[in-house]
Amino acid sequence: MNFRLLLCIAMGVFVAHLGVVMLISELRPKPRLVATPKPNFVSRSTVVVNPETGEKTIYREITVSTKFAPAPSTPPPEKPRLETDLTP
Repeated sequence: MNFRLLLCIAMGVFVAHLGVVMLISELRPKPRLVATPKPNFVSRSTVVVNPETGEKTIYREITVSTKFAPAPSTPPPEKPRLETDLTP
């Protein structure tokens, strides 16, 4: 047999197996969608028109609510020291 023919057959078998594996991986159940969290910010804008000059002024306010991280698991040292501080 020709080496080129064997190589073509091997590549065909490889591609066929690869296609079957990819098809099986697509048939697995996908994770359910999790509800997106509510945004932690609110933006408001107010447009004020000066009656004398007709100039528009836009006031923008952005409010962000933040959850603090939980307390550290190890307590901080009583007397912190900088790495460059070489005094005992």
